[in-house]
Amino acid sequence: MRKIIILTLLALWTFSCQKETDCNYIDNYYQTVYLAEEAYHKKDFERVVALMAKAEANCELLNQPIIYETLKYAESAARLGKNKKAFELIRNLILKGDKITYLKDIDAFQNIVNTNQWLELEKDYDSLRNEYLSSINLELREKIREMSRLDQIYNNPKIDGIKLSDSMDAINEKELKQIIAEFGYPNESLIGDFKIDFTPVGIGTMLFHFDDYDYWTTTLKEFIKKGKAPPISLGNYVDSYQRRVPQKEKYIYGIYNNASEKNIIEYDKLDERRIAIGLPSMKLKKTLDSLRNIQ
Repeated sequence: MRKIIILTLLALWTFSCQKETDCNYIDNYYQTVYLAEEAYHKKDFERVVALMAKAEANCELLNQPIIYETLKYAESAARLGKNKKAFELIRNLILKGDKITYLKDIDAFQNIVNTNQWLELEKDYDSLRNEYLSSINLELREKIREMSRLDQIYNNPKIDGIKLSDSMDAINEKELKQIIAEFGYPNESLIGDFKIDFTPVGIGTMLFHFDDYDYWTTTLKEFIKKGKAPPISLGNYVDSYQRRVPQKEKYIYGIYNNASEKNIIEYDKLDERRIAIGLPSMKLKKTLDSLRNIQ
């Protein structure tokens, strides 16, 4: 009997490790999350929970900027009276950087903020907050903030000496490659998100100006698969590269809203290419953009 229990625990541990290491977010996460967000905006909370449970079964949950799928999952669970799941997700959110004062004001949680479980959560909050703060690299955040500041200065066409942008871009590109080699992709879980200091800090704008096409397309794709980089990072990089390289000119992922069918390579295969890097189809993107604007 003891042997059976040990083998069962070993199997569960192995499955858990495989979920964390083998999940391909492009194939098993992003598209499901986009559908869950659509359902959330349409107030179909049962569908949100069902879809997010499916995504969670495949991959560790993210809480991506703009989408905030873990928060929407928690809100939907709370609205349906699934309080145990809601509290599990709220703890997850705190460990991702959300402050309990912010969460306490959300309408969907008003039916649980006076429960014993919430009081327990408040008791644990300082410990959870410290765990989050100890998990992020604030020194690296400041470094990337400074790199972004210089990127904006030297790529501003209104200032004198604009040709200096080429050398600054090369310096930033080399530095960012070294950061990635040492720390991985500097996402919110590594350097903190907007809520740390109410300042957006990231590498998105810098990517527009880098030249090593093979490196960035390969590297970003791998990080997207692992849930470490957002799919838009690759879409933005590729289409910005296409725009500024004279012999390219046409776009691949349709990132720019003013791009027409004539500006996009093999337009009939656009959705296929977008989904292949974790982006929503163009139709679903437009639907989500519209729903977000209504909120």
